[in-house]
Parts: sequence; structure tokens; C-alpha cells
Amino acid sequence: MLKSFDVHAVNKNLCSVRKTMRQVLTGLAAVHARDIVHLDINPSNLMVTHAKRDVVIIDFGLSMTIDRTSTGSVDKSTIPVCGTTGYIAPEIMHPSTYAGEEYDPMVADLYSLGIVLGEMLEAYTVAALKEFIAQGACYPKVLVQAADLLQNMLQEHPKDRRSAQQLLDSHPFLALGPSLSSASTANLASSTTKTAISSSGAGGNLELGEWTCRLQEIKYQKYLYQEQRGCEVYRYR
Repeated sequence: MLKSFDVHAVNKNLCSVRKTMRQVLTGLAAVHARDIVHLDINPSNLMVTHAKRDVVIIDFGLSMTIDRTSTGSVDKSTIPVCGTTGYIAPEIMHPSTYAGEEYDPMVADLYSLGIVLGEMLEAYTVAALKEFIAQGACYPKVLVQAADLLQNMLQEHPKDRRSAQQLLDSHPFLALGPSLSSASTANLASSTTKTAISSSGAGGNLELGEWTCRLQEIKYQKYLYQEQRGCEVYRYR
């Protein structure tokens, strides 16, 4: 039996966020290995099992199999503009803008999942950030790692995003290890609250003092397309 996934239900500790991301990325890596792109990753298409509280991907109604040429390239004109408003990758929403770029269309799912990750981290930060600073505690390295993962998944240009399998294989936030709850931050803390968050390919660093502002951007990013470009809601069934 499955129940709905709530992005705000994982904010008790970062271990919950990490577990969720590992499970969804593992599912995406499996379908991407079969050249299937989901095209509608959002919280309503993630469900939680009652037995083990595992997060699974559902609703492949918009998914499609990507046909590759002998050289591995893809005719991206066959990919429709579809998905749920606020979670659609920019190259899907505005394909003509990226027509001249070579990239794997699978990473559109990574952008969508990045929005979900931003929502989870925003929920966590609201509960924990003030506590860390008020206590004069060192900022946990693991949150810096989470920020780096977020930056990677939300790269505007798809060629700058890593695949689901690459993230699972190499990203430190997703590495298996001890609990990442606030109780263990003493072992995970950085030397200073001014530690910079690497902005993976974005040409600079993001100071931790700007972290909350960055998460607020993610919170409202799902509405930017409509406000800036007058886009309609795209959700095909």
C-alpha cells in the first residue's frame, strides 16, 4: 500500500532528505538506463510505502522512450512540452532556446527532482537554521553538501547537470554513512559559519549567509516561468 509523499514530512533531519534522494535517484537511474525519461517528476508522483516507508516513483503517463542514433545522439524535437508547472526543466519548457546544445534529455528529470529537493531543504532549514546560528554552532558540512547537490541539479544548461547514476556514484551528500540528524552535527560541522557553498559551474561561491535566500528562490522558482514569460500550465494526461 502506498501513501502520498509530503516534501515537508522529511524535515526532521537531513538523513531523511538523503534517504529520499537516494531512493528516487536510484529509480531514475534504473529507468534512464533503459532510455526512458519520466518527464513529470514532482511530489504528487512520488509515493511512500507503508511497510518500509520507501519512496517510489509513480505515474509514467508522460514518460517516453528516447530513440538514439548509432552515435548516441537524440532528436530532441520528438520530446513534447509537458509536465507539471513549476517542475518542468527549462529545456523542456523552451526547447528552441537549447536547440543548439548537445545534452542527454534524461537530465530533465534531474532538474525536476532538484525542485523537489529545494522544497525539502527549505522545510528543513526553516526548522533548523536559526537554531544552529543562535547557538553559535558550526554550520554542518552535510548541509553544504546538500546545497552543492541542489546547485548541480538546477543548472540552467542541461549539459552542466550530472546524471542520476553519476550523482549516486560520487556525490558526498548521497554517500551512505552515519545519521545526519542535528544530534550528530558536532562530527559534521565545518570550521566556520562562513564556509562557502560551491556553486558547481555557476562561476562562484554562495555564502551560507545567503542560504535562506537561495532556498526562497527555489520555493518560488516554480512560478517564475508564468511571471516572466506568461507561460500556461502544462500538464498533459
